[in-house]
Amino acid sequence: MTQGDMAEARPVLEISDLRYGIGGRSLFDGLSLLLRAGESVAVTGSSGSGKSTLLSCVLGLIKPDSGTVEVAGTSISGLRQAKLARLRAQSIGMVFQFGELLPELSPLDNVYLAALLARNGRGNGARERAQRLLEELGVPPAETSQELSGGERQRTAVARALINEPALLLADEPTGALDAESRDRTADLLFQVPRRYACGLLVVTHDPEIAARADRALHLSAGALEPVAARGGM
Repeated sequence: MTQGDMAEARPVLEISDLRYGIGGRSLFDGLSLLLRAGESVAVTGSSGSGKSTLLSCVLGLIKPDSGTVEVAGTSISGLRQAKLARLRAQSIGMVFQFGELLPELSPLDNVYLAALLARNGRGNGARERAQRLLEELGVPPAETSQELSGGERQRTAVARALINEPALLLADEPTGALDAESRDRTADLLFQVPRRYACGLLVVTHDPEIAARADRALHLSAGALEPVAARGGM
């Protein structure tokens, strides 16, 4: 996807003038972000700067003091819990630092379960789609997810996040618990996802080398997001 194509792609996340404070401290002070399908954005920042809180605002788990958050064209402000849960299940995929798989289930069942919980698993080939995703992402067959390596578990988590064909994929320190080799392989795969599956990717990471792989790297500081200069320009 060229820069021109990306500019024409549909917005999957629009954050406007977000403000949020806690304990007398302002985390977001007019923060804004636009993310389009096919694009990846990485957010870095010091510990306590609000990176994970930003993801919680996007998920509707934290209500900001003011500002708007739109996911796939739907404002999450004021949504009732049932509609918010449906939006999360159908439009947002989430990859956690430690995968958060059910260890007693196979990789296939972990992914298929996400489709069932979203009421997207009956009569529409969801199990076959889950198997195809795992194959595409290079996850080997296994009786339980405990048999997988750390990198394989994270690739399973990516497949689970993609099973419902979300518009937006969120990743919270997705390589933070991996060794160097698994980190690089997982990052390579993760940043291919937006163009491959026509979604937007927002990654929160403390690792500048991971952030540099994104189409845009932003630094969260003083309540706002600022572009990180490309390495060639530093």
